[in-house]
Amino acid sequence: MVSGDGCGRDARRGPSRGFRGVQGGSIGSGGAAAGCGRALRGDGRCRPCMTSDRSAAHSLPAGASPAEIAAALDGWFRRSARRLPWRQNPTPYRVWVAEVMLQQTTVAACIPRFERFIRRFPDVRALAAASLEDVLSEWEGLGYYSRARNLWSAARVIVDLHGGELPSDIESLRTLPGIGHYTAGAIRSIAFDLPAGMVDANIRRVLGRVAGIEPSNAAERSVFQLCLSLSASGSPRIVNQALMELGSLVCLPRGPLCGECPFRSSCRARLEERFDCWHGSVPKEARVAQVEEVCITASVEENWLLSRPCDGRWRGMWEFPRARLQDGSAAPAEVARSVLERDFGVVPVSVQHTGSLRYRVTVHDTQLHVVSAMLPCEPESALREWRLIPTDELAEIPLPSPMRRIARSLISQRLAGLDMHGREGA
Repeated sequence: MVSGDGCGRDARRGPSRGFRGVQGGSIGSGGAAAGCGRALRGDGRCRPCMTSDRSAAHSLPAGASPAEIAAALDGWFRRSARRLPWRQNPTPYRVWVAEVMLQQTTVAACIPRFERFIRRFPDVRALAAASLEDVLSEWEGLGYYSRARNLWSAARVIVDLHGGELPSDIESLRTLPGIGHYTAGAIRSIAFDLPAGMVDANIRRVLGRVAGIEPSNAAERSVFQLCLSLSASGSPRIVNQALMELGSLVCLPRGPLCGECPFRSSCRARLEERFDCWHGSVPKEARVAQVEEVCITASVEENWLLSRPCDGRWRGMWEFPRARLQDGSAAPAEVARSVLERDFGVVPVSVQHTGSLRYRVTVHDTQLHVVSAMLPCEPESALREWRLIPTDELAEIPLPSPMRRIARSLISQRLAGLDMHGREGA
C-alpha cells in the first residue's frame, strides 16, 4: 500500500476476497464501470456484478457525486501528502516493490529499505537476473520472506512473458506470484493512473465512515465498488493514494482527527458518532506459543554449521540447525545432540546450553534455546543441505532475524577473543 501504513495483506487475506470487481472499461457520468458486468462469488462461479453506479449512489453522502468526492480527495492529497520515496517517479516497478514491502512493514521502516533495495535492483531485469539468495539477503530483517521470494519469481515471469514490463490489466497482474486483488489494484491505479478498486484497512475505514457502509459480509464489496467509482471520477493515482493517506494520517482507528478531514461536514460516522462501528480493523488471531531450539555448531577453526531451514518459513535462506521441542521432550542440549547425530551424521564432542531468545512470526511466539556444540569433523551422511562458514563470513550469508542475532553474538565473541562457549581463549 504505497500510501498506507503496512495494512495491506494479500498473502494472508485478500482484501477483496470472494469477488472480482470490474476494473476497466469506460466510465459514464454516473460512475458506472462498463465491462463484463459480472463478478466471482466465493465459490468461484459468476454472478451479476454490482455496478459502481448503483453502489456508489446508494452509499455516498447526500448530495455528493463521485466527481465531487474525488475532487475533494485530490485537493486534500496535494496539500497534505507525505513525501515518500516511492511517490517520486512512480514507475510500475517502484510501485510494485513498495506495495509488497509495505504489506507487513511500517512506512518508517520501509523508507530506507526501499531506497536500498532499488539501488541494488533498479529494475525488473536486475531483480530477475539476481540470485534468490542475493534477494533474500537484501530483504533480511523485513521478515515475511515469502514476499521477497514472490518478488523474485514474479520478476522472472515478467521478463519471460511480458518483455520486462509490468502489465497494467488486473487479470495479468493477478497471475504474477504474490500479487493479489489489493496489490493489483494499487499497481494499476498508482503506477498506470487507471481506474481500480482496492480495499485495505485505511480505505475500508475512510469509506465505511464517510459513506456509512454497515459492517457485513457485503461491506467489503461495497467499499471496493465505491473506491472504483471514485478512482474513475478523478485521477486514479491521486484518489486511491489520498484514501489510504487520509486513513493513515487523519481518519485514525481511535481518536480520528476530524477537524483535518475534507469530509468532516458530511461524514456519517461523525454525524452519528459511530466511529467504533467503522474502525476498519480485522480481529487479530490469538497468538500460540511455540518452543524451538537452535544448535550452533562448529568444526575445526570455528567454521559454523549452517543448514537450510527445516520448514518453509525461511525457505531459500540459511539457519543454524533448528528443531522443535515437543511437550515432554528431552532437555535442549540432549535434543541438539540427537539432531546432530540423526540429521548430520556426526557425534558432537560437547554440547552446552548457552541461553535463549524470543521471536515472533505471524501467530507464533517462539522461545529459541541456544545450544553450542563442538564437532570433531565435518558432517557425514547428512539429511539436510548444509555448509560450513567461517565467523568472518557470517555477515554475508542471508539469515532470518533470530539467526542474525545469534550470528552477531558469535562475531562479537570472536572480536572479544572468546571461544564458541563464551570463554576467554588461551
